[in-house]
Amino acid sequence: MYKFIFFFVFLFISIYSYTQNPVGKWKVISHISEFQGEKFDSHQALLSQRPCAAKIMYVIDTDGTFRLNASQSQCDEKYTKIQEKLYSESVWTVSGKFITIGNKKAPSVGQKYTFTVTGNKMVWTGTEGQGTITYQKI
Repeated sequence: MYKFIFFFVFLFISIYSYTQNPVGKWKVISHISEFQGEKFDSHQALLSQRPCAAKIMYVIDTDGTFRLNASQSQCDEKYTKIQEKLYSESVWTVSGKFITIGNKKAPSVGQKYTFTVTGNKMVWTGTEGQGTITYQKI
């Protein structure tokens, strides 16, 4: 009987530890895109124009919200407000190895990525040519 209970506890812990969890505060460290056969890091291009964007954080919360928080970035107020408004109704869902970022009015419609979490890094690879975004946990 103890072996049976131990087996199910072990199975539950194994499955729980295998599931990847994107919840947390993250910052983008790269966004590799491709245009006309050329790969480039669009995040580095953004940082060359707006160095303050390095301090923008993305908050993936347990309530299903996905928010951009630029309050500590020291970017100008107009830019901060625009960016935060763009993410004000974003939600996330995970199904297996896929994460979908949608809108709270249409959560299943949006950008779909495969994702992996390893240590303090999370990598999203677009399923429809959105490129590869690498996040670092804050």
